[in-house]
Amino acid sequence: MKKLSRGFLSVVISGVLLLSACEKSSDTYVPDSSEESISDTSQTPSPSNTPVSQIPTSSTSPTESEILINPKGLELKEISAANFEKGIFIDFDRYKKSFFNDDIISKFKSNIEAVVENNKEKFGKYLYEGSRKESIFFSEEDVQYMFYDLDLLEKIKIDGREQIRVGIQYAKKYADERIENTAITYFFTKNKEGKWRIENID
Repeated sequence: MKKLSRGFLSVVISGVLLLSACEKSSDTYVPDSSEESISDTSQTPSPSNTPVSQIPTSSTSPTESEILINPKGLELKEISAANFEKGIFIDFDRYKKSFFNDDIISKFKSNIEAVVENNKEKFGKYLYEGSRKESIFFSEEDVQYMFYDLDLLEKIKIDGREQIRVGIQYAKKYADERIENTAITYFFTKNKEGKWRIENID
């Protein structure tokens, strides 16, 4: 009789435990498919889905240009030690036209004359105040210069600001008789007083 009571008690306890487990499993939340679809539509769209009209595009300011000498296709002349001659050998009247007038020519010519004469004070006369371009021509000793042709004359306007570019070819003679043929560009802009000055040499 005691064995039967114990068996019956075991069955009752097992039943209680099984019911308890079923109640806990019924409390577990499982989202249905409709809720998942709502969650997906709330996500932020990827950049690839952004309309083209909403993608910012870069813009450039229009540039006005007047060219008297186009450097495209021009070749740098080769001056040898045999035909090198210190000085300026450019017929400026040949190029005088439009923006390349007496004012620009006189200031430009004064600057390259200063280079030939090795005159730093004269060189800085028409440069912007505080300019440090002397090193281009005065950093080496016993160097001579021969300026012989122009390869660029251009006036541009960007955002209402005018700039005149003058390109020049020249030969550089070192103390050991070596000759270097090269070219450089002068950039003229107007200062606060409205006068043309050399803003840069490059």
